Amino acid sequence: MTKVRGRGVLGAVVLCLTMGACTESEAPRDGKEPAPDQAPAGMAGTHQVVATDRDLVPTFVKGALGPAPTGRDALRGLRPESLAPTLAKVATLFRVSPEQLFLKKAYVGFDGDTHFRFGVRINDVEVMGAELRLHARNGQVFAANGDARGDLLAPEGASLSEGLAQTTALSDRGTPPGATVSGTPVLVYWREGGQLLLAYRLRIVGETEEGAPVDDTVLINARTGDLFERFTNIHSALSRRIHDGENTNDLPGVLARTDAPVADPIVNAAYDNVGAVYACYNELFGRDSFDNEGGALVATVHHRVSYVNAFWNGEQMVFGDGDGVTASNLAESLDVTAHELTHAVTDYESQLIYSGESGGLNESMSDIFGAVCEWHFQGRTLDEGTFLVGEDVWTPGVADDALRYMMNPTLDGDSLDDYPDYSSGVDVHYSSGISNLAFYLLAQGGTHPRFPTRTAVVGIGMEKAARIFYKANADILTPTSTFEAAKVATEQAAQQLGYDAATIESVSNAWKAVQVGIVILPPHRVLERGVPLPFTGSRGSKEFAMGEVPEGATDLRFTMSGGSGDADMYVRYGQVPTNGVYDCRPYRSGNNEECLFPTPAAGKWYAMVNAFTDYSEASVVMSYRGGFFPLEPGVRVDGLSGATNDSNGFFVEIPETMHPGKHTVTVRVQGGTGNVDLYVRKGAIPTHSEYDCRSMKAGNNERCELKGVTPGKVYVWLYGAKGGYSDVALIVTYR
Repeated sequence: MTKVRGRGVLGAVVLCLTMGACTESEAPRDGKEPAPDQAPAGMAGTHQVVATDRDLVPTFVKGALGPAPTGRDALRGLRPESLAPTLAKVATLFRVSPEQLFLKKAYVGFDGDTHFRFGVRINDVEVMGAELRLHARNGQVFAANGDARGDLLAPEGASLSEGLAQTTALSDRGTPPGATVSGTPVLVYWREGGQLLLAYRLRIVGETEEGAPVDDTVLINARTGDLFERFTNIHSALSRRIHDGENTNDLPGVLARTDAPVADPIVNAAYDNVGAVYACYNELFGRDSFDNEGGALVATVHHRVSYVNAFWNGEQMVFGDGDGVTASNLAESLDVTAHELTHAVTDYESQLIYSGESGGLNESMSDIFGAVCEWHFQGRTLDEGTFLVGEDVWTPGVADDALRYMMNPTLDGDSLDDYPDYSSGVDVHYSSGISNLAFYLLAQGGTHPRFPTRTAVVGIGMEKAARIFYKANADILTPTSTFEAAKVATEQAAQQLGYDAATIESVSNAWKAVQVGIVILPPHRVLERGVPLPFTGSRGSKEFAMGEVPEGATDLRFTMSGGSGDADMYVRYGQVPTNGVYDCRPYRSGNNEECLFPTPAAGKWYAMVNAFTDYSEASVVMSYRGGFFPLEPGVRVDGLSGATNDSNGFFVEIPETMHPGKHTVTVRVQGGTGNVDLYVRKGAIPTHSEYDCRSMKAGNNERCELKGVTPGKVYVWLYGAKGGYSDVALIVTYR
């Protein structure tokens, strides 16, 4: 049974603060834009890959990528087929076909660039969170980014009925009694490592036993029936409407103010704060309300009795009165209001999914623009409370207290300030500290509060930092973006905004300060092929191992088994896996887990054993078939054997010399018993149909000679014909 970590509504003492969207105004580029008739620096010629995924498939490219309509006039009556030639060129870079893409949105951003957002459908089923984004200027697409992979394994056809999916969702222990399914289940694909899971997406609504609202999206595997993802749609917001909830659960409640002040100071405070946040977004980014279309800003105050929370529910802001101890009235806080309205902006723009790393980024964007709008309201000046979240309402009886501390996140006792500490079980309100600190360092400069010896960041000021993070959220980030994707997005946003190299370096250094984008290898043991490696650990501990996989290996397996307790195995190519980033994670109860990679890349593969509970003596074995191993020229190798259809593979490196010229390479197989076939190829692994020389005599005396060989690799493949072969010798020479 797949284990699930629920992501429901937080307890009453945690603010569910979030929001998000982007503007389409034509504000200037902050004085640093390229001339209108020039492409951005470095954009000419062929495309440049800025970032890739773990399979080395591009996730961000730059260059002259093809024509596209730009500007508001060109987007009026836009015909998607006008983008077809450019899309055909760009899509192949991201391993997706144009036929799998559909246009979701086309708009002009606050800096004047034009953007096109495409979703992905495979087998007529949408891939949840997958997007391809094109960025254009002066009639030309100059960048593209996304995670639109259309080449992943995607099962077709649900084994589970819609009715059973609903029953499973309602009976899950994360679903409160009395909850209902809103709407009908929808089939989607969800990316899990290197494959797509076919799943039913359902929306569950109701209340907790304490009366807190529940609005969760759950994903249920349409083949196995496992509920494997749950995340909340409630994020803890010129037309303003302030309602009075009259200390009930009713939303929106009684309309209390639309214009002139009223007797209730809390209603007036909410009205003023909503207006201040509108002005912040409008004056800095030209944004017209949370949806950038002048949508009414609706808020309810006096929600429930002594309610210590504030949230955006997808339609409006809701504020509790607080209990006077944990918090005073939340509607009186400007940064709390900005936080909630930023959740709305994010919902309309990047749509960062409120779970895992994307959820931490979602929450962080709200904290960041809470600080930005507080700075803006105070005449664009900073004070001791600018980078504190909710400091004016949180624990009113405790001086200098706050809900979160952006300049030093660990001060609250829960938030993270360093990416290596992140795991998928960390609540999004606490993982937000990673990017909160990165933003603080970018704006203000300095060093990491706990690791001052790391690279110092040169601050660029609040307004430039805000523009960079706003553009990233509005135009570049996708629903499933990670912290590493956010680093790339903000670096590219700074470049697209026309900022200089020193500014872009500060962006990079701010993320490096929290170790995002830095490969850090923890202590690890070595996995030898076929040799069990035992692990023991206590709950929450992590152990690591690394194994080398040669060229041409197939059917790579990592198998964990035995022992007691419950450990989880994570496997990743090229880098150490984390709880949130991996190529395979079976995530089963107990210690029996397996990861299979039919055609693995050559190089280092890492395994992590994570203790879900205490466990002992769980063994991990790495195995694979075939592979090509280095062989020294002129050195005889004896005792080679293989069964029918089995093989041994080698390569010889012909070195560069003072006079490289061309060489003659001779490969001989001798002795032993049985029947071996010999295949030799220059520069690439031979197959039964692709080779430069093949010797298939009866018995084991085989010989190949290649003339005119230039320096480089020569591959040798011994293949077991009928009956196999035993104890043969191989020697490769060159002259």
